[in-house]
Order: sequence, then C-alpha cells, then structure tokens
Amino acid sequence: MSDSFRVMQAVSDLVHHVKPLLVQHLAAVAEASGMTLRETGEAFARLRDDGFRFQRDETLALLDGLETIAISQAEGFDLAVVVLLADVLQRGQVSGLLSEAWAEAVVRLRNWPATLRAAMANGFRRAAEAGSITLDHWPRDADHITRQKEEIAPELLRIARAMRIDELLAVAKSHSSQAVEARGQILIDLIGLHDGIAQESVRVVPEIASPWSEVAATAESPGAVGFEGCTAILLLNALHYSDRRDLFGGYWEVHGEAYCRLRPSASDPILAAVRYMFELNTSFIEHSSVKCDTGYRAVLPIPVVDDL
Repeated sequence: MSDSFRVMQAVSDLVHHVKPLLVQHLAAVAEASGMTLRETGEAFARLRDDGFRFQRDETLALLDGLETIAISQAEGFDLAVVVLLADVLQRGQVSGLLSEAWAEAVVRLRNWPATLRAAMANGFRRAAEAGSITLDHWPRDADHITRQKEEIAPELLRIARAMRIDELLAVAKSHSSQAVEARGQILIDLIGLHDGIAQESVRVVPEIASPWSEVAATAESPGAVGFEGCTAILLLNALHYSDRRDLFGGYWEVHGEAYCRLRPSASDPILAAVRYMFELNTSFIEHSSVKCDTGYRAVLPIPVVDDL
C-alpha cells in the first residue's frame, strides 16, 4: 500500500468540501479571524495556492480564527476541522489545544453528509496512524465508507445493460472473429440473466471462459467500443467478489483519467465503485506513481461524487 497516495487522497477529499462550507461560514470565519469578508476570502485564496498548508504570514490570522472556532465548537466547526486536518495531514504538525476539537468531530461524524463524513473519518485515521493527532475514540469502520455496494451496483448494471447489440458483438470479436454471435449471446446472458456477475470458474480461469477475456481487454482500452460497459462489468464483479482475485487490478492507476472523462452518467457510478474498493481495502491502489511515455506520473486522486 502506498501511504503517500492515501494521504494525498485524504487531503483531496477534505479540500473538496472547503468551497461549499466556506460559502456557508465565511462571515463566522471572518469574525473569528478579525478580518473583513474580503480579507478572509483573499486569505483562503492564498491558502488554496499553498495547497492548504499554513506556511505564510498572510494566512496566520486565518489559522488563529479557524483554531478558535474548532476549540470553541462554534459556527463553522465543520469547515475549521476540514481545513486544519488537511494542514495536519500534510505538515505532520498539530496543536495540543485541538485535542478536544478532534474528539468532538469524531462524535459529530454521523450527522454530516456521507461524503464529508467519510472524508473526515479517513483523514482522522491517516493522521492518527501517523501520530499527528491522538484520538481516544476512533471513527467506526462504517464511517469510512462513503456508499455501500448495494447503492452502486444497480448503477453499474445500468451502464452494462445500456450497451447496444453492435457494441456487444464488437466486444465479442475483439480477440477473434470465430463464433462471434455465440460469444455475443454469452455476453447478453451475462448482463441480462446474471446481472453482470460471472461464475467462479470464469474468474479463476479467464482464458477458457470466453468472452470474459474480451471484456477485460476492452476495459483496458479507453475509447474502444464497449469501454464503459465492460468497465462496469469488471467493477460489478470486483464489488461482488470483494476484488479478492484482483479483477480490477491496477486499472485505476492506468485508466483513472479516462474514467473521469466519461459522461457523468457513466463516470459517477464508476468513480463511486473505485472509491468503495479504495475505502474498503487498504491494499487497493498500491502505487503513488505509474510509468508512462514521459517517465512517471502521480496517480490521480479519486474524485468525490456527491450525488450518484
């Protein structure tokens, strides 16, 4: 497992919530920081440019204001904890004065929207494991999961079943022009009769279970006919079998950007499924960078899907 990626992901998830929370609590933060609304907005802009790390004098008043809100558990508490936790995760520093604020935030987790709850829970876990903060009571395992697979799977199946006959036949003949119609019918049955879930033998010995190899190959080829549907089928099986046979493998590291470019009706369920496996399995996504044509690039953080 790549700790560096999981810290980066935790920070990315927290930062996702800053803008909507700031809209709600700008006045409260300005008052606590002793600044005007304009000055507070400018301080947040500088903090954003610094990657949400408090490292310059121009943001010290903002830091003081957010710490005051967190300690007193006043209006803007959720925003204050999000920003301060993002800073702690990156700099490895924390004020002992915030101990009660961290404890109160863990208590409040279940009252926050799912994406915010999971972002906070995962952030606290990373910070506590790194020794940056101390928690008497850690978030529950359920707090770390944004959505359950029972909510995600129907949307993936919808994507798979949206494939047209010509797409299914294109997938069936991607490796061979032999018995295309027969393999196409197997695909139709897989999606229509079995909800996209392959039998155990298909997963164990994919090379003898046509057209499973074609599904996997198409899911490895962004832009190919059937790419969305085959990716959805792979994810359905990864969720169903808890990815214990590494069905989805390193797909996110290699194809994450392609998933983000899909139309929202396809990308949102795919991203939600990837996030579920990431949150459930500590060994999912093992590399913080991948080899590419120009050398190496950082693995893309999994975007937050607010509404599925």
